[in-house]
Amino acid sequence: MTESTATAENFDIKVEDAGPARKRISVTIPAETVADRIQTQIGTLQSQAVLPGFRKGKAPKHLIQRRFGSAMQDETMQNLVREGYESAVNDNNLTILGEADVDGGIENLKIEEGKPFSYSVEVDILPEFDLPDFSGIEIIRPLLEVEDEHIDAEIERQCMRAGKADRIESNFQPMDRMLGAISVDAEGEDEPIFTHDQALVALPPEGEAGQVLGLLLDDLNSSFSSAKVGDVVTMTTTGPDGHEREEFRGKNLKINYTIHLAERITPNTPEGLIEQFNLGSEEVLQEQIRLALEQRRDEEQASVLRQQALEKINEAIDIELPEKYSTQQIQRELDRMRQQMMAGGEMTPDEVEIKLAELRNEAEVGMRERTKSFFILQRLAMEFEIHVNESEINTRIADIAMQRGLRPDHVRSELAKAGQLPTIGGQVRDDKAADAVVAKMTIKEMPAEEWNAMHTDGGSSKPAAKKKTSKKASSKKTATKKASTKKASSKKASTKKASTKKATKKKDS
Repeated sequence: MTESTATAENFDIKVEDAGPARKRISVTIPAETVADRIQTQIGTLQSQAVLPGFRKGKAPKHLIQRRFGSAMQDETMQNLVREGYESAVNDNNLTILGEADVDGGIENLKIEEGKPFSYSVEVDILPEFDLPDFSGIEIIRPLLEVEDEHIDAEIERQCMRAGKADRIESNFQPMDRMLGAISVDAEGEDEPIFTHDQALVALPPEGEAGQVLGLLLDDLNSSFSSAKVGDVVTMTTTGPDGHEREEFRGKNLKINYTIHLAERITPNTPEGLIEQFNLGSEEVLQEQIRLALEQRRDEEQASVLRQQALEKINEAIDIELPEKYSTQQIQRELDRMRQQMMAGGEMTPDEVEIKLAELRNEAEVGMRERTKSFFILQRLAMEFEIHVNESEINTRIADIAMQRGLRPDHVRSELAKAGQLPTIGGQVRDDKAADAVVAKMTIKEMPAEEWNAMHTDGGSSKPAAKKKTSKKASSKKTATKKASTKKASSKKASTKKASTKKATKKKDS
């Protein structure tokens, strides 16, 4: 199917299909239009340029063209490309995803006075699909009462977060942390494909896989068990096809890690927490934890409902996905999941990275399903006219800051430097869009035990798989997973707010 559009001035623009959810935009600009634009540019430069021997605006055109001809033509060419592209997008109501690919590269496009100028670009667009009748879709809210075992498990976790770090030299064990230099070699490459002088490695709990640079390694503990500070530890793996670093994908990799320093955490005690954070008594500590777990449960219930809604819509519709999956698209999705898990509060930074490493290892179908959900959320945001304001972004950043025990302005600065502020805004928009569609669906309530019996494969809207440590597993059960204290202070008196904020501050240190 080809669409022709009336254009800016007399550009000849054609928009045609170039594959699933992808368009090819072809633009031809007549020679007389190119000449007019060049002459206009020369006139503008002539009125502003100052050349030796001439007053401002008095230099002859031929000198202006000789002095600035190349730069002038490049600027004119870029303006023509931008105008034609924007006209095609606006006239055809295209919702663009990602960057446009200019045939041959924009750096190789040239214009010449007296000749027409033609160029083509291809771009991914939001796929077109019909949404189902939301009122006919049923989703389930799992119900869970916070019990003493959940509180005990959370106190145990807080003791670990507030523990004392001691430097160690050898005899590394699960949960130890190391800082060192890392280099990655790929089979067939003469030079390392990645190096970093300050790479953190956290050894996983016994019997579990760990991650290095987002690569999931089953034998990470054994690789370090006989090492000491100063040693070079060598590990091998195969890069997953879904890794955001293109140079890692599908390659046989050798990782060399030089240990610069290492530390081990000695957990605090409940009594130590009470004293350290001025909580007064064990009853106060338990009540603070209970309130936080209940809030976390409510937030996780909302998250479960959103995920179910997306899965139901996903099942009900077919979407033609773009064939091209760029590194930027994969990275955007991983960044979104990272921020979502960090803001959730139920996982430490190390656990977040391990989870992301697992997701990178999923088959291509997993990435396609997440991409399909991304398109659905984009469409829902348009359907419900969802907008995100600065206040909502600041609230989300404040939640992340409380979870990490940092000041909101510090977290905002970190996110801005990493280019992650748009990710936060996108996450808020997605949640609002999903909440809007949840409100139109039929919600059935179910005890958590029944929910767990129905969902045992650890899917995206399902509870995390049980770990070998039973206490921690109990706190992760159903929609609550492992709850945190990140917002407990909002429900207590001002003195308790201060003490809870201090307790939370240690969680990600």
